[in-house]
Amino acid sequence: MKIIKHIIYTIWQLPQDIVGGVIWLICRMRHRSSHQYAERILTEWGLLSGLSLGHYIFVHTASDENLTRHEYGHTLQSLRLGWLYLFIIGIPSVLWASCFNGYRKRKKISYYSFYTERWADKLGGVVRVK
Repeated sequence: MKIIKHIIYTIWQLPQDIVGGVIWLICRMRHRSSHQYAERILTEWGLLSGLSLGHYIFVHTASDENLTRHEYGHTLQSLRLGWLYLFIIGIPSVLWASCFNGYRKRKKISYYSFYTERWADKLGGVVRVK
């Protein structure tokens, strides 16, 4: 039964699992560490940011537990949204992280205040001090 559940979840999250799997393979070819984390594959990579795609979580080697739990929250979003995850969470989250840094600084807005990040924190059980 567990195998059937895993197959269904993989099909439900197929686009992000494919992209996550490719990134995971690249990380593994570069000898990055991987291990299981709450039925997900947690991989350390060279970037300072985190990324979650389907069953895959990517974090920097110096990341703290809050980032790992936040990224785990994104995997739960993926599980709930399936094929819509990339459009509802993934693309807006990447744009928020990469294009709005100056805006966030000027307005003194937390990165984690954006709906994608706030929801990931909630699902991952991360409590941020304001």
